[in-house]
Amino acid sequence: MELLLYYRPGTCALAEMIVLEWLGRPYRLCRVSKAETASPAYLAINPQGTVPAMRFGDLVLFENGALLAHLADTHPGSGLAPAAGTIERAILNQWLSWFDSGYHVSHYPIFKAERFLDDPSTHGALAEKAKQRVAQHLRFLDTHLAGKDFFMLGKRTVLDAYFVAIGRWSRRFHDYASLCPNVDRYLQRLDQDPGVATAKAIENGEATPLPQGHHRGHVGLLDSLR
Repeated sequence: MELLLYYRPGTCALAEMIVLEWLGRPYRLCRVSKAETASPAYLAINPQGTVPAMRFGDLVLFENGALLAHLADTHPGSGLAPAAGTIERAILNQWLSWFDSGYHVSHYPIFKAERFLDDPSTHGALAEKAKQRVAQHLRFLDTHLAGKDFFMLGKRTVLDAYFVAIGRWSRRFHDYASLCPNVDRYLQRLDQDPGVATAKAIENGEATPLPQGHHRGHVGLLDSLR
């Protein structure tokens, strides 16, 4: 079964790229532009017009929580998520949900103010208010990550991959070293992880796919539908 990830650089889809590198499963990528996400071809894959989306053979899924959980569950030996039905899995699911509905979406008024207000003159104030909310989230996460190298269980899980992807966004406007030093340390440490480094290099167009490697190269959007 071929794994194919639809992504756009700079987005939360980096999480799936990291997990795929950790799993060591061969996979291909389809890099879609912002304009392409609104195209009929891509909307046939993900009617929401967002990334990531992922093809698992005949199954297509979208939304990070679903994708990351499915990747972990179909590779139980990876240890990237506790077994379903355990207390630990309930806690991981709680964090996955909060990443989606809490931390992730708190950035939308900053980067996508037009979704909320039509008047461009109001966008600056909206963004500043959202930055305050993001700062609250970062302080909350800083407390959680105190003394931790990984988000939970003392080892890497899909949560670490997800936060590497979305935790980088607010460095543009917040000084992590002073606001959330534990978050800063945690993310800098994970940047040294080979899977994280490789995924970021692929995202930046700096990694060349190899026939024997996990990353088997890119396919075009239309080709991915054939």
